[in-house]
Amino acid sequence: MTAMTHRTGRGDVVFVAPHAETGLGDAARHLLADPEVQAALADRVALWHDGGTLEALEAAVTATGAPGLRPNLPRGLLDLNRGWRGRVEAQETLFGKGALDQWVRARLAPGGEAALEAWYRQAMSEMHAATREARGFVELHSYGDLGSTYDQQAGGRPVRRSESSCIHGAPWNTAFPVGVARLIPASLRGTAWTREAAIGRALVPVGLTLGPGPYPSLIPWSVTSRFLASRWFGWLGQAGVLPIATTEALEHLAWTDEQSEAVDRAVATGEEPDSLRGVAALAAMLTRWTHEGADLADRFQAETGVFTVGIELRIDRVDRAEAWGAAVAQAVVAE
Repeated sequence: MTAMTHRTGRGDVVFVAPHAETGLGDAARHLLADPEVQAALADRVALWHDGGTLEALEAAVTATGAPGLRPNLPRGLLDLNRGWRGRVEAQETLFGKGALDQWVRARLAPGGEAALEAWYRQAMSEMHAATREARGFVELHSYGDLGSTYDQQAGGRPVRRSESSCIHGAPWNTAFPVGVARLIPASLRGTAWTREAAIGRALVPVGLTLGPGPYPSLIPWSVTSRFLASRWFGWLGQAGVLPIATTEALEHLAWTDEQSEAVDRAVATGEEPDSLRGVAALAAMLTRWTHEGADLADRFQAETGVFTVGIELRIDRVDRAEAWGAAVAQAVVAE
């Protein structure tokens, strides 16, 4: 089974459109066969995708010759920019839901959850493999012009968003991290200001203005967050901060089980299995009110050059999606 469509290419930057428009194929069989359920699913698939990102991805890889990836299942069924398990919330939000939201979970056919989880795991494995040697991973999205569908459904006020924006949040930017997020400095971000500024300059000739992003600093586990975390863990082993066996285990968890209860137990109790030696001391250092964690993050980025970009195009500007994708790609590859 192949979960992603791969556009082969060369170079050390990989592009992905995790919410690009795609059809259901035979995946509709994973939900109940009831005609009302199937009709509602078709409506969700038509609504819940990032318009223009399929075209932007194609333009990005054409302009740079870089590899590109997109999923073969639609976001309206399964969201790759979430962990398989969501955060526990009294009411599901955009930032707490898992890969399968409450609507889908309530309408799964027998065996549907297992089949979709297998597809999800395969997609993560393919992205991990495709980016293992990459320097950068760039995630292309589009967003609502006046807010998200969640905002609208909840009766929120319309707030016009920037024509395009880089997203700087991270799932580890919280006072209460869970799982492997405990082992990542809260200040670690993938997009340096110099790279964002280069993107902004590149968008001017195509008639787009880069502006502030609408999201909070704490965001879900996007696919570029997983890439950044896994490369961070790999570097900790190379730098001698953690044993290689530990960093290999953590790199795997970043792509498979970011809310690892084994990490939580080891940090909380100091009782570390062989595969997690050193995590308690690292977590303790990252919680001290010092610059140690931020300095280590700066050193990682200076020594590796690893970067991520998560960038949005406003949905009422998708007529410029191809030009946007090409301009963003050329800017990040050149920087």
